[in-house]
Amino acid sequence: MQGNVSFVSLGPGDPELITMKALNVLRNADVVILPATAGNTREGSDRGKANGVSSRAADIINHWDVKAEMRLFDVPMSRNGQLAQRAYDDICMEIVRLYRDHRRVAVAVEGDVSIYASIHYVMERLHTMGVPVEQLPGITSFIAAAAVAQLSLVSHRERLQVIPGTAGEEEMSALLSQSFTLVVMKLSQCEAEVKKFMAGHPECEYHYFENVGAPDSCHIISAGEIAGRKFPYFSLMIIKKSQGQAPGREQTDNHQ
Repeated sequence: MQGNVSFVSLGPGDPELITMKALNVLRNADVVILPATAGNTREGSDRGKANGVSSRAADIINHWDVKAEMRLFDVPMSRNGQLAQRAYDDICMEIVRLYRDHRRVAVAVEGDVSIYASIHYVMERLHTMGVPVEQLPGITSFIAAAAVAQLSLVSHRERLQVIPGTAGEEEMSALLSQSFTLVVMKLSQCEAEVKKFMAGHPECEYHYFENVGAPDSCHIISAGEIAGRKFPYFSLMIIKKSQGQAPGREQTDNHQ
């Protein structure tokens, strides 16, 4: 008999946005794997501060009565893909050891594991090694963001396009002209292109978000304020054609 491995989507940051199924798996796990980041510890999360690293996933799990052993792995926030690859290789081999030792393993993933989750590399490698895994869905950051902004992402004949930080001004212009609502993820990687697009398209409606679901989240719709802001890693934007509202409206929603 061997253990089992579950990749558990936690939602965007608000602990109450985790699904009951995900919570039950976490509570029944022997070990929870938590990808973390060195040198940027968030306050209020003792278990997320182990070994000098922070984990937004741990911040979510700490809210609930989860008794499993927590193992944090430092995943470098770097454009050097080899560093992250080595970290994910280490996570993969640790999961294999736990699985063969008959342990129930939950791999915690922020947002939804199927949406731009680098940890999916680990899942795919486990498949090739013959380790069975299950994938639990969760609420994505842009779905939570739309709720905060009270937006209908798409309606009638509109279409939705989710694009990563490789997006360019021409691509975004082409999609908007085809009645797409745009969700731009990994916003910090295409900051210059997005700001260039905004300058050339004042007729659009912009919804900028940071740290969706977290206590320090913010929602900004003032184009001028967005343009003057440095985009952090945990940021995204929803871009829509204006629905009859005057361009240049000023509003900032901060959730402290």
